[in-house]
Amino acid sequence: MSFYTLDSEGFGAVARFVADGWDQDECVVVVATAAHRAAVEALLLELGHDPAARVAAGRYLTLDAEQTLSELFVDGHLDPDLFMRRVGEVVSEASGAGRPIRGFGEMVAVLWQRGQIEEAIDLELLWNELLREYDFSLLCAYPTGAFDHAELVDVRRVCDLHTDLMPVGAATSTDGARLAAGHACSRVYLPTAESVPAARHFVVDVLRAWDHDTLTTDAALIVSELATNALTHAASPFRVVVDRRRGGLRIGVEDAAVTPLRRRPAAVDDVSGRGVDIVAALSERWGYSPVPGGKVVWAELTLDPGRSRAG
Repeated sequence: MSFYTLDSEGFGAVARFVADGWDQDECVVVVATAAHRAAVEALLLELGHDPAARVAAGRYLTLDAEQTLSELFVDGHLDPDLFMRRVGEVVSEASGAGRPIRGFGEMVAVLWQRGQIEEAIDLELLWNELLREYDFSLLCAYPTGAFDHAELVDVRRVCDLHTDLMPVGAATSTDGARLAAGHACSRVYLPTAESVPAARHFVVDVLRAWDHDTLTTDAALIVSELATNALTHAASPFRVVVDRRRGGLRIGVEDAAVTPLRRRPAAVDDVSGRGVDIVAALSERWGYSPVPGGKVVWAELTLDPGRSRAG
């Protein structure tokens, strides 16, 4: 079997992530292939950290990514209960001493490399479920070939994006995920074409759960254009946020591209390039705001259908 390769920068980022956790008196969980774990541990030794000593102190817990995956599948399908038991018990053990936890995982990358894309996305969602239960920092690796660009996705940015705003609520989305009964929901997506319709369904599900059915058509078009823009120009994981505020609704897409969003005129015969115009036409207001390591592009809709749009 062939495997994707972490380059030296990728190994270094993971080693620094682990070392920083130990420096902050955290417990670290690593789910990686044997070869990648060995490479990271060699760099940790160079950084002055002894992984074996951390294991003995209960500060370093590891799982083999391939072996763990073999335990999580039943009849060729990922079993959510097995994931929560197998991976969840390790995270639970790490939290036993009361220290903050941080984790690095590459099971998603292994599945992606095997061509099991749907299973990889399902696993990503299960990690998010575990994040809500235990509230830890998660760093993920992805195979570079999956995203058609030369460098690794910035794992630190992925870690930031994994922060989730979805508290437990009564409503569920079409994929079975629980939706927030409060003022904001967000979800992280991988930079693939499949993420655009997934983001659209997510926003529509949230609005229906909030009884804002009249906004679903405009909101679906807006998030489709914003997600496509993130996919085309940022080539990184992106986060979709739906937020109710002061009588209005804000839809935002956060990505890892720091370049400002510019509105460019499209020629009559252009088949693309009108995304920003569509967002501007459908929304009361739109714009973008810088965030650490990237930007969020947002559009606002009124919750009062009687108000006219401010073209």
